[in-house]
Amino acid sequence: MSKGLLIIYTGHGKGKTSAAFGQALRAAGQGLRVCVIQFVKARPSGELQALAQLGAAVELHQVGSGFSWQDRELEKFRASALAGWQLATTKIAAGDHDLVVLDELTYLVNFAILSADQIIETARTRPAGQHLLITGRDADPGLIAAADLVTEMREIKHPFQQGIKAQKGIEF
Repeated sequence: MSKGLLIIYTGHGKGKTSAAFGQALRAAGQGLRVCVIQFVKARPSGELQALAQLGAAVELHQVGSGFSWQDRELEKFRASALAGWQLATTKIAAGDHDLVVLDELTYLVNFAILSADQIIETARTRPAGQHLLITGRDADPGLIAAADLVTEMREIKHPFQQGIKAQKGIEF
C-alpha cells in the first residue's frame, strides 16, 4: 500500500531538524519534489546551507523571526509564524511537492498561534500521495494521534549540561 504519510519528529532531544533534512535529502535523491519551510530559525543552519548548495532539488523557505523566547518578541514571532503558515498551506494545497517539511511547526500550537485541529485539517485535505513532515518539541496529542509515523528524540545527555556552548556544525 502506498499513501502520503503524516510524519512527526518530536521530543526534547537534538536531531529533529537534522532528521527532517535527512528525509528531504532522501526524497530528493529519489526524484521527489521537496519543499522545506522553517518556522522558528532565522539564521541559516548548516542543513539549510548544505541543501541550498545542492541547487534546486529542494525548495527552501526560512520564515522564522529568530524568536529568542522573550515576551517582547512574541508579536514579531506571531506575525512571521502566521505568514509562514499561509505560505505552507499554499504550498501544500498546490500539490507541486511530494514532501513538505514544516520544521518547528509544533511551536505554533504550543504558543496558541494555530490549533492542532487547523494543522490536522490541512493534513487531512492535502493532495493524495503528498507526504507531510512536522518537527518540533511537545507535539500536540491530537497531531500524534493523526500521524502515520511519530519519532520522539529523547535527550539523555547534552553538552549544555557541562557548560559547553552551541557549536557550529553540531547545533547549527
